Amino acid sequence: MPSTSLGVWRLTRMIHLQEVDLQCASSSLVSPPNPRLFEENVRGYGLLLSAHFQGFCRDLYSECAQVIASRVRITLQAMVQSQFTAHRALDHGNPNLSNIRKDFERFGFTLDLAAADIANPPRITHLSKLNEWRNIAAHQGTVPPTGLPSVTDLRNWRNSCDGLAASLDRVMYNRLKRQLRRDPWPP
Repeated sequence: MPSTSLGVWRLTRMIHLQEVDLQCASSSLVSPPNPRLFEENVRGYGLLLSAHFQGFCRDLYSECAQVIASRVRITLQAMVQSQFTAHRALDHGNPNLSNIRKDFERFGFTLDLAAADIANPPRITHLSKLNEWRNIAAHQGTVPPTGLPSVTDLRNWRNSCDGLAASLDRVMYNRLKRQLRRDPWPP
């Protein structure tokens, strides 16, 4: 059963990213092409994709922390929730595998996204490439000799983020269900 966070990812964030995708793709079709405009669109798309995926990860983490906090005495709930969200890596760092693991492993288990789904290893590689490009775009870095990512690259990265979001959601659902002995979020 998907979390509220996954629902927002799929019904809001992915739709916004599809609109950005269409803008980026259409800027590559302008005649005559404007390479500077296309580069800015590619930079913007990469930044937004990274930001939306980071937002999903933070939302899911917060939702899981709320589920755990709801199981303790009401007088302790705010303290438990604030301890879970204190020094969260995803509040300041990129949504890379290291930061995702650092945060979600605070729930008391080793997060192995690569093993969680056979499709995840290439998705994790795409996430790494997205974060490399995100840093180039955010810090006005030089485009690498291999050139700009293509719209196809960005779409692949977006699809990989979608797959990782669903996988992380499933992992957390199953983990919390085992810990709490009940469904963590309603069907």
